[in-house]
Amino acid sequence: MATRRVRLGLRQRDLAAAAGVSETTIRNIEAGRIGGRPTKWPLVEQALRWAPGSFEALREGRQPLEISGHDAPEDEEWTMRLPTRIREEITGYELFDSAVVDVSGGLRLIVLAVETEAPPHDRTARRLRIQRWEDVRSRLNSLSDH
Repeated sequence: MATRRVRLGLRQRDLAAAAGVSETTIRNIEAGRIGGRPTKWPLVEQALRWAPGSFEALREGRQPLEISGHDAPEDEEWTMRLPTRIREEITGYELFDSAVVDVSGGLRLIVLAVETEAPPHDRTARRLRIQRWEDVRSRLNSLSDH
């Protein structure tokens, strides 16, 4: 299980959050303390993109069946498909604004601007923050012209 978690780019706490279980549950399972048929297994299997019954397969010495991308559950939260580094960057911050820019070759650039500091109370400081973002958006939009 730990190998699969690492292959997906998840830390124990990431997997716990994705599965809706405690980090202790993940640690116990990875340490081999998975006795009985815990009710948490299906949640962890889904978060690992394993087919139902994968924990039973592991207990019997078989490999779990991985679910490919188009077979994965439709209700998977979109943020869980983002690289861990990106999820960490956006977690805990307020969204300031976003931009979407079509670039050549069938690519689209999606930019999320988050406020890493509390919004300024001073109107001038707030306008300056907005102006900086508008300057960035302008430069981003120029990418689609090339």
